[in-house]
Amino acid sequence: MAQKDMPSARERRLRRAAARKGLAVRKVQRGQDRGRYQLLDPVFGGARRSPSRTHPTSFSLEEAETYIAE
Repeated sequence: MAQKDMPSARERRLRRAAARKGLAVRKVQRGQDRGRYQLLDPVFGGARRSPSRTHPTSFSLEEAETYIAE
């Protein structure tokens, strides 16, 4: 696996891309969403909605990358 494809590198890229769009990324530490990511809007203080029905306010790394790219 190349270093650019490692999860930590992807997470750093996600954080930088989200910051450019005015969002903050937080990794969920507890509960059923543990290990997933929340995209937070610091102006309004809320989490963005995820396309996942089982995890409505958290994203997998791939889902978050797709959401930010749009």
